[in-house]
Amino acid sequence: MRRSAACVLLAVILAGCDGKGAAPPAEPAVTSQADANRAAMAALIAFARAPNDTTWAAVPFAGSVDLGLADNLYLHRSARELRDPPAWTLSAEAFRGRAGKVSALDLIASEQGLLRMTEGPHPHCAAPPVTPPPQVSDLERVVVQPRDPDGCLDWWTVDAFVDDGGKIRAVTLDLWEP
Repeated sequence: MRRSAACVLLAVILAGCDGKGAAPPAEPAVTSQADANRAAMAALIAFARAPNDTTWAAVPFAGSVDLGLADNLYLHRSARELRDPPAWTLSAEAFRGRAGKVSALDLIASEQGLLRMTEGPHPHCAAPPVTPPPQVSDLERVVVQPRDPDGCLDWWTVDAFVDDGGKIRAVTLDLWEP
């Protein structure tokens, strides 16, 4: 996004605009599906780290969003319900050798290191990729993970499934098995 903003600024400067013309847009235009995917995930990360009305409103949720673990979807929430962080909580009974409650928002918010954002299938830490839930396999997948986990036990992924309009339709999380 910063590169796009820099390009817009450079174009204005090179065009000889003296600043008296039309004001540039507040946000650079999304130029591709990849840009829309990354913008959606960036907004989700911002909401996870500072859950408030402003950051929630910036996340391009579809009218309803499915939440899941790995390749299964379990909960169906309205976009409005997702404003409340506890609405993101899933029961991880017997999931990857764990039991208890997990939340995609909590994983993102609690990560102390840098995050890595990618798109498409990705390794399951040191294992082959996990397939997406069948209901969203035709959507674009944008992924956030710890950039440098200490090992597979510290690895996790949050995958957002984004439609052609840039709306998040599903979010899954996955963990490594202990």
